[in-house]
Amino acid sequence: MLGARNCSLFGLSLLALAACGTTHRFVEQPALTIDGTEKDARQAAVDLFDLATPYTVRLCDADPSSKQCKQANEGITATGVGGLLLPLTLHVTAMVISKQSRSVDGWAIDASFQSKVDAISPLCQISHGQILPGFNNTLSVRLGSFYCNWVVIGNAIASVELSIDSIDVKDRFFTGFYKMTFHGTGNAAGSGYYKAVILPRRA
Repeated sequence: MLGARNCSLFGLSLLALAACGTTHRFVEQPALTIDGTEKDARQAAVDLFDLATPYTVRLCDADPSSKQCKQANEGITATGVGGLLLPLTLHVTAMVISKQSRSVDGWAIDASFQSKVDAISPLCQISHGQILPGFNNTLSVRLGSFYCNWVVIGNAIASVELSIDSIDVKDRFFTGFYKMTFHGTGNAAGSGYYKAVILPRRA
């Protein structure tokens, strides 16, 4: 029979698991549609991403059918637990591409994030990632593991991946599926559907 202490620990563990998000909604290689052009993924990516840096990519949680941002839900999210099993939510509203160069596979990029965890802005290192056109006419943005520190959770290693299912070159936005994770003193995950609007550098 479980003692009172063991029951409490078991209950806290269940609460922690319930608070954690999931990456199950992520679709790695969705079929890509490109509005207003006959170009393939690589050609459309040039029109969309071949910009002077820095430029900003504004993100929101979106509806897959309308491809529009959901009201009162700016940013993409990951949920989990921090120190002492405190529930937390990470909101990422934008990423800033500070450096970009052509590579054999696509583009190598350096990116930082505009984000908050429970109203507290984290301190994160620059993420080194890639914009990758695939051979099967797919396109994705992958940001490798990078270190973050939050007051709420301490030290964590984070990663973000965006697959792309539609591109509107004229209005400079794209949509698709996202997944985010961080692991360390705090742990969280999130996935869903997003819209990303590219805001070029102001003159």
